[in-house]
Amino acid sequence: MDLIPQDIEDIEEQAAADAAYWAYLNEIQLQASVFSFKDHEYQLEPMSLWVRRKCYMKGTQGGWTEIEVLDDFHGMRYGHYPLGVLHLMPTSDDVNEFSKSRFNPLILANPQAIGRYVKRTDTASLKKIHNAFLYLRGARLSQKVAGEEKESSKLRSIPVDVCKFDEMDLMDEDVISKARGRMGHSKIKKEVYISNPTIPEFGIDKLFQTSDQRHWFRKCSCGEWTCAELSFPDCVKIRSDGTGYIGCNKCGKEVRISPGEWVAAVGTNSDFMHGYRWSQLTSVFNDPAEILADFADPPEGNLGDVYRLRLGLPYIASEDRLTIAEVLACCGNEINAYNHQGPCAMGVDVGKVKHVVIGVKAGRNRYEVVKAVQLSDWNDIHDMAKKFNVKSAVIDIRPYEDSAREFQKAAKYKVWLCEYSETIPTGASYNERTGVVKVNRTEVFDSTHRLVTTDGMLVIPRLCPAIKEFAKQVCATAKVLETNKRTNTQIYRYRKLGEEHYRNALNYFYLAASGGKIARVRRAGQERQLTAINDYARI
Repeated sequence: MDLIPQDIEDIEEQAAADAAYWAYLNEIQLQASVFSFKDHEYQLEPMSLWVRRKCYMKGTQGGWTEIEVLDDFHGMRYGHYPLGVLHLMPTSDDVNEFSKSRFNPLILANPQAIGRYVKRTDTASLKKIHNAFLYLRGARLSQKVAGEEKESSKLRSIPVDVCKFDEMDLMDEDVISKARGRMGHSKIKKEVYISNPTIPEFGIDKLFQTSDQRHWFRKCSCGEWTCAELSFPDCVKIRSDGTGYIGCNKCGKEVRISPGEWVAAVGTNSDFMHGYRWSQLTSVFNDPAEILADFADPPEGNLGDVYRLRLGLPYIASEDRLTIAEVLACCGNEINAYNHQGPCAMGVDVGKVKHVVIGVKAGRNRYEVVKAVQLSDWNDIHDMAKKFNVKSAVIDIRPYEDSAREFQKAAKYKVWLCEYSETIPTGASYNERTGVVKVNRTEVFDSTHRLVTTDGMLVIPRLCPAIKEFAKQVCATAKVLETNKRTNTQIYRYRKLGEEHYRNALNYFYLAASGGKIARVRRAGQERQLTAINDYARI
């Protein structure tokens, strides 16, 4: 067998050490065929090499989940993972389908190599393999702590050696962090991340950037090495019958998947994580000509799915995410102010550091930010509000609700506590009795997106370090279409890509300044109104 290195004389010893050799030697029966590296040569390295961390940013149908499932069985069968494996999927429904379609058929089809080591557990989410447990769990936060979903009872009291995150882009970041904590008493602490990418700088794409960024290179008879993923679309050549092939970068001749090898673009990151990017271009079961045709003329106009599912690349339409250039285009001539006559509105995103945006309503649909600042203490916010004659403020109700309410009571101006809600259909709901404003999160993000992209609606201070950071954080969200698997309904949501505190503070400033909550600043020749409009009708 020329695909498996023969450097250990004892076959059983080699099978115990190498999951790839074990699967090949035992002729593991998969759903459609017997396990083989023929036409899947790219699977050999990631299946054979033991590394503490690896990630797969991939198109669909590459077989990556399959080889990690085999690694689960192999690692527990031979005692490499004595504490067990946690295999995480986006939802509990995914767990049930996964157990029925992947794990159970493998167990039944391979009674000697796998089945005899599996103990009866009578549950889809728990398998005892040899002396270790395989935990299949959905990545949902199910327990509420202090009114917030921050715990998952399914992840408690699970000691494991390995965590595998399947379709990590569909998981809550808090769940991923909590799952890693299940390896606290392990000497192994192995992490595997698998996902179709969704949007740039998020999830698997963000993780891949920290890895050594491996791509599959094919060797041509002329001696040149070509990577289809890095050379697309120019590498796709069309035959006379209309079918396509990958052509050599140098001579243009067809280069097949094998011989080939993985090449790291950032070798200095290899000790931290091996990262594999794979697309359907590196698959004998997909015609490159069809992929090129879909790229040139996306089915139903959906270029995003071509990028994510076929090319293994993240994608976001330009209209669904702000750019730093767009935000900085709003810069005016004024510096980040020290004080202001007002009347001003203020938005505060609450955390260990408070991000504050203060500004005025300059017209019917015009807003001017006069101050963007980070403060560490609640009293500092009151002092800042006094300097800027703040008459209306909206601040984040969480994560420090008690402190926020104390701040609200102490304020000499009107303060609303904001709660994002998915159930508010349109507008914002201001409750005078509770002092809480509820707003649809997607809608208010849409509103501030339009502020930035519509000429003349928003002015911010001229460029300085504070405004540079403001612009960066305002852009750290992207609008994506999500599907509820249970109801099969689709809804747009803004997904966090990084630190977004200033974006939330801008949202809160907008709520504090809009809808008659604050008077406009005077125009030349007009008397300035010094009192806030106090008509807080529901809008």
